[in-house]
Amino acid sequence: MTSFPRAHWWISLTLLSLGGLMAMVFFGPRQSLPVIPRPAGEGNVLREAYTQYLLLDPHRRLAPLPAYNHLILSLWEPLVECDPATGEPRPAAAQSWSWSEDRKVLTLQLRPDARWSNGDPVTAHDFVRSWRRLLGRPMELAQTLFPLRSAEPFHRGQLKDPEKLGMRAMDDLTLRLELDQVRSSLVAELADPMLVPLHRSSEAAMADNAYFRDPALMVTNGPFQLLWANDDGFRLLACEFYHGHAEVRLAGVQFIRANSSSLAPLLVSAGVVDLLSPMPFGESRPGLTERRMHLERELELGVTSVDFNVTRGPLRDVRVRQALALALDRTGAINRLDSGHMVPAWSWIPPMPGRPGLTLLQEDATQARRLLAAAGYPGGQGFPVLQMCLPLRMRSDPFLATWTECWFRELGVKTHMLYEPQDVRAKRLTATGEYDVTYGELVATVPDAGDMLSVFLWPVEYNSTKWTDQDVVHLLGEANTKTGAERLALLEKAERLVMAAVPAVPVMFNRRQALLADEVHGWYEDPLGRQSLKRLWLEPVTTLDASPEPRT
Repeated sequence: MTSFPRAHWWISLTLLSLGGLMAMVFFGPRQSLPVIPRPAGEGNVLREAYTQYLLLDPHRRLAPLPAYNHLILSLWEPLVECDPATGEPRPAAAQSWSWSEDRKVLTLQLRPDARWSNGDPVTAHDFVRSWRRLLGRPMELAQTLFPLRSAEPFHRGQLKDPEKLGMRAMDDLTLRLELDQVRSSLVAELADPMLVPLHRSSEAAMADNAYFRDPALMVTNGPFQLLWANDDGFRLLACEFYHGHAEVRLAGVQFIRANSSSLAPLLVSAGVVDLLSPMPFGESRPGLTERRMHLERELELGVTSVDFNVTRGPLRDVRVRQALALALDRTGAINRLDSGHMVPAWSWIPPMPGRPGLTLLQEDATQARRLLAAAGYPGGQGFPVLQMCLPLRMRSDPFLATWTECWFRELGVKTHMLYEPQDVRAKRLTATGEYDVTYGELVATVPDAGDMLSVFLWPVEYNSTKWTDQDVVHLLGEANTKTGAERLALLEKAERLVMAAVPAVPVMFNRRQALLADEVHGWYEDPLGRQSLKRLWLEPVTTLDASPEPRT
């Protein structure tokens, strides 16, 4: 018989109470309602709502959303953390690192005081074990390790011997990483939540969610450890074995699942949870109670784009791609449809720590018509219908309809929008190549412009634009041998070349917002949504004001 901990009984009670409150909001008089009291003994437990499906497995990430990052980084600690203000790596599980003279070998020294939640020492072998497992995951996850020597052939099954991989535990506290090519951003990339270590018991604990039945099976090395887990969420307890335990001010963290994005803000307002990230943009009624709350906003490190298959018909001509880019009405569409959430993108890389954004594109329908005519298609005459390949989930997306209408209105170019299941679309993108345009969403894994530009170096079968340029390859390769201002200058040259060729049109950057109760202190901006909950704390609020104010 399966049994579950009873310590979470109050969640069901508070959700039931919330249902009553919601009924009163929609069917009763319009007035502020009392906040549900925090359960006895829970005064120093931070509660975060989440809506996506979460698993306690660093290698089964569906999307790098903040709640996923917060959960993984609460339970596990990677080798380094990135300073959100500068993007520079700083010690975490590793206390120091050094490069070989040719910068192809990175040696990391682990903290001698690092411990697992059961008291075992954290060793370099634990990182090697975890990363070998990651290389067995799908390509979009495994590629995180592709900079390491022989990692990609191992993932593809072309190399069988794991001892030939460029990762080696020299002893319990020394991890050596060997690269195929120089990559100066590698240390910062080691902050990715997928690159945390795994205890030797982890596979058994993750099998069939065994930690549901016995939380002690889930041995982790982060600031918190698992107390219990079930379909409604996860409860974490501050870990006494964590090397920085004395600096952690929270007694615990609880992740509470919300059935919908519309319910999640109400959980904050009602006093069931303290934090929601991301907070949905658009209409909501979080202020149904007297609870004081505020919004925090940050620009995500990623880009939404319209990608051209440069091997198809007129799209081979850069003038055609430039015309289509110039004819898009980003500003008008965003102002009408989602000005709070989206920001017009005028280049590939958004503003990021240590690097302001560039303005390399513009909107100019007149120039677009001139370019299209020069390419042999005046007014769109003779131009074939563009086949736009899209996932089913985008059927109701208003932006794509707006932009394809721009192409028809300004250029006379027609577009057929083809919505397909993910597996069918993936085959079209990677195997048959039978599409002209598609929709791209790129999220960075490291606060570095080279990470986002590297998408144009992906193998052709994974590169939706099918575009490559040897000058860009050379510049990105040279940038990987440099640091500081020299690296930034080379990356800017590469970005300018990419935007001149327009294999993909950046259209929007995303702005993320979080909803926090005013009891929550210590929140900070992080463009990757990797805030470390160990840095937060709770303080009682005495003055009540239910209006959430944004802080940008």
